[in-house]
Amino acid sequence: MSGLEAIFLEKFFLDPGSEGTIGSVSVDDDVLTEVFGASDIADLNQRFVGEILKISRLKALLAGDFPPLLGKQPDYLRILTFVCWMQTSKVREDSDTDFREMLGRHTGINFVGALMRGLNPMWEHLQGYLAKEHGIELELPGINPHSQIGRTLRIAFPTLRDRLAFRRLRQSLGQGRLLDPREVSRAVRNSSDLISDTMPAFAYNFRIFDQAWKEDEREYARTTFWKAWYSTVATHASLEELEIIRGDFGDHEIFRVSPSGDRKPIGDPEAARKFVPDPIAKAIQKGIVLMEDLGFGRCRATSSIESKLMLLHRSRLMECEDGAVVSYDNVNPYWVLANFRNSTGSGAPTKSGRRAIGWRNGIKVSHAAYLGRTPFTPVLSLPDNATSTVSLSGRTLTMNTVPEGLAFPPGVYDGKASAQVGRESHNVLLVPRVAELPVDRRLNFDRFRDIGDDEFHYDTLPSTDNVLDVWPGPRVPACEAMIGIGEALYARTGRGLAFVEALGIIRQGLSGGGSGPREWDILRTFADAGWFDLTLVRNFPARKLLQRPITVRAVGTDAVLIDGPTPLAVIEHVEAAARAAGATVEHHNGVSEWTVPRIVVRTAGRNLQREFIEGFGYQKDTRNTKAQVKQGKHHDAHGYHVVARFDDQCGFFVSRFDDDMPEGLYRLERNEGKRPFLYRSVVPGKPAENFASPSIAILSHHARVSRRLFRYDGSLLVGSAARVALPSSWAQWASDRTLCNAGPSMRSGAWVYAYPLGAGEISILSGLVSIERNGTNGTRWIDRFAASASNSGRAIFDGRAGKLRRAGCALRKSI
Repeated sequence: MSGLEAIFLEKFFLDPGSEGTIGSVSVDDDVLTEVFGASDIADLNQRFVGEILKISRLKALLAGDFPPLLGKQPDYLRILTFVCWMQTSKVREDSDTDFREMLGRHTGINFVGALMRGLNPMWEHLQGYLAKEHGIELELPGINPHSQIGRTLRIAFPTLRDRLAFRRLRQSLGQGRLLDPREVSRAVRNSSDLISDTMPAFAYNFRIFDQAWKEDEREYARTTFWKAWYSTVATHASLEELEIIRGDFGDHEIFRVSPSGDRKPIGDPEAARKFVPDPIAKAIQKGIVLMEDLGFGRCRATSSIESKLMLLHRSRLMECEDGAVVSYDNVNPYWVLANFRNSTGSGAPTKSGRRAIGWRNGIKVSHAAYLGRTPFTPVLSLPDNATSTVSLSGRTLTMNTVPEGLAFPPGVYDGKASAQVGRESHNVLLVPRVAELPVDRRLNFDRFRDIGDDEFHYDTLPSTDNVLDVWPGPRVPACEAMIGIGEALYARTGRGLAFVEALGIIRQGLSGGGSGPREWDILRTFADAGWFDLTLVRNFPARKLLQRPITVRAVGTDAVLIDGPTPLAVIEHVEAAARAAGATVEHHNGVSEWTVPRIVVRTAGRNLQREFIEGFGYQKDTRNTKAQVKQGKHHDAHGYHVVARFDDQCGFFVSRFDDDMPEGLYRLERNEGKRPFLYRSVVPGKPAENFASPSIAILSHHARVSRRLFRYDGSLLVGSAARVALPSSWAQWASDRTLCNAGPSMRSGAWVYAYPLGAGEISILSGLVSIERNGTNGTRWIDRFAASASNSGRAIFDGRAGKLRRAGCALRKSI
């Protein structure tokens, strides 16, 4: 299966199929824009048509001359995706009412009167393939009355006919009812011509929406029906928010946030004007927007409070009086976020909206259950002056009042929570842990789609010897907040999760008080523990978390390491499989309460070891690529322009918009199209090098200017240069040896990111990165000699360190 065919299978069939039966196919413009890396809808159209025209014998395939072979993988998904997309895309014009003419207009091939007998066999072959290989049911509509194209016409959603139905609904509902799911549901049910056999995709998606809002009063916003409806009424409702989020490296992301919480990235505040309330739209037009500081680098536009933070057009910044602006950050070449000395108000009165009764937010962990760990539990939303009694398993709870409503007091909850508001009862099911994700429901890392944050070091190992060297330092069990964050992230990352959403979950978990570490360090902790891959989307400027697979690795004859995410449900699975095999489970805690434990299974021999691995049911770890010192690419970065330069002292990229690059590490943006940033290291006397990952770019640039990267005190390795970190693959390798995960550690009253390592690991890593050892300056080639298993037992005098060095003395057990 080709790369594009596999992507289409994943996004338009496996992803929706993971939620249940597929009754329609929705091919979204934004998703395809990301897949093709297109700059706009016209560019997407050109690229997609180009892919279709690459298919040999296209007309013959559509005519049914070459039907799919039974037992073969689908090779026609580009065709099915395209014929659905051309019916639902924004490129479709109201005059496009003939399927064959529309296909011909896109491809330049005359299909008027052409046979289309090949489409039904494709759908039927796909139906059988999904059922057999993935256990997914594809429910196909009938073929009549259009026997060749009728099924294709009725499975796509939302088509022009569906949009016309939405427009009629919009006209029948008042302005204040457009985003009320109850009113929308009632209006659809009262329209006898909508729920019928002639519009099966509409009826199918409506049923899912209708059931969703009745069950949990929140999940409806994620349904395909509601998204299609919202796209029809968004500019009429004008209820979205403008939000700006500061990234870890000094960059800023701008989002439109819908009332349902969906974020849509935009390049400029101007792109939000049609969707935000009128006062904010006018403020954007004037170039002066009040911003509410939400903490953790987030802010949103407001017209109802006083604020010292403002989003200004650059021309407006020049008009400010001297001393009025304390500081400002560049958001993009045209807009800045400015901190003013005095607060400013809009003069607009604060509006008090009527809140509907129901459970809001929360982390959904199954079709009907939510995570029962605060602060991730749902919040009870109530109208002004309303009162409620909340009980759990017959016990009345004293709820906490928060701005959004009533929240559960700190704790872990299991059971059905019931809120009684007058005569109404609203229930929500809470569970203390997330269910283990089936292997075939996890979105895998794909080198054609994803760029790992480790870039060319992804899944490499500093050494391939199978060694345990258990770290002897003090360890601390994970705190309840860290356990809750892990459960919440695991629940949301099965199909991938945007960085901004993951960081929001971590911030929520850190909101319980106290001075915890930075949210980015928590995120790196999970990546370094092997739970997630931090990735960049190859053809789109977006960063995502992907769950790593759970794997096992046998060490010697009596130990099995569990790699990958280990939430509570997975740990229970490990313990059950260990009991069945007569083995024991060890929990090795990390360097602080903000790390996760390593899970090791001990057996009484190789046979029991093999029995546990077979009973546990996960694949063995097959990573064996040796890590090497590598350079970035040496192209001239044509087609990019400078947007920021790295501050070596502060560890952030500072905005800069001239194209002169005399020396330093620069962040570059593509002139045309949507692509990830490029990072270019310029060092006098050396060829410039380009990187895709900011983490690897920073690590490599520091090395290229001969800075000491890390320092080691005999127990912990920490960064010396600004913002350096080991590639996560190397941190996972170290954890496999020391049985101790890296993470934030409190040192001298401040949080530092620390790697617990022994002398053996330091000796190996010294061949890849520069490490300064406190109290000694060892010779690097002798470091490598001492780390080699083949030299075990041999000794050599290190003159620089002033002592005899013996190879292999740090290794507790080697295989």
